[in-house]
Amino acid sequence: MKQETKEQIESLKGMIKSCFTYGGADKDTWNFERYILPYKKELGTKLFNYVHKEHNDYLKKNYAVKHNVYTDNEDVTYNELIKIK
Repeated sequence: MKQETKEQIESLKGMIKSCFTYGGADKDTWNFERYILPYKKELGTKLFNYVHKEHNDYLKKNYAVKHNVYTDNEDVTYNELIKIK
């Protein structure tokens, strides 16, 4: 596998993690359409679908989202992933 493809996969996983944390890593969400789906063109349908399903399932099985753990000085709230034991 080319280094560029590996980097695109890692970038996709990071985006899936971010969308999972803030809601919307599944295919029927706005975040998926806007932030995750563009990787499909870069990676191709088969590889994209594989990475998306594998990483999204991994996050669902291993992490819970803790909401509103921090609010910054602009009133933006942040979530956190908590490892399920």
